[in-house]
Amino acid sequence: MSLSVRINHDYTVSVIDSKNRELSFRDLKGSDLEFIDSMLKSGEDESKARELDLDHIVSILSALCLKRVNFKSLPRRVILEIFDKVREHILCNYVPKYDWLRQCYSIQNGSFAEVSAMEEVPMSKFIAMIQIHNAAVEAVNNPT
Repeated sequence: MSLSVRINHDYTVSVIDSKNRELSFRDLKGSDLEFIDSMLKSGEDESKARELDLDHIVSILSALCLKRVNFKSLPRRVILEIFDKVREHILCNYVPKYDWLRQCYSIQNGSFAEVSAMEEVPMSKFIAMIQIHNAAVEAVNNPT
């Protein structure tokens, strides 16, 4: 099966099959990080990545898909192909919860006052905010 991807303007990614059937997935948000951490981290050692099984993959796809889909009814191969696209275009911006909170604190100049609002910022936008903030801090610290 050949899947194509369309990056949409609204922080979603559409995965399209050869018959032009489309599933759209939303970007991660800070409010997803507890869930994603629980899927990706090993229970015994939080620093170790967990080997994802099909149930974890289906849970992640179901959480991010914009419509209700019974992913378990799809062939395993199809589920894994869809997940590869989601991993490549959405999960690539995953930040562990603790690191995300540290960056929130930094972006907000040492405050957690707006952390609830920050939890709703799409992760790709949040990553761009971090990069811009870090560049601004570096420019202040290293005037030319």
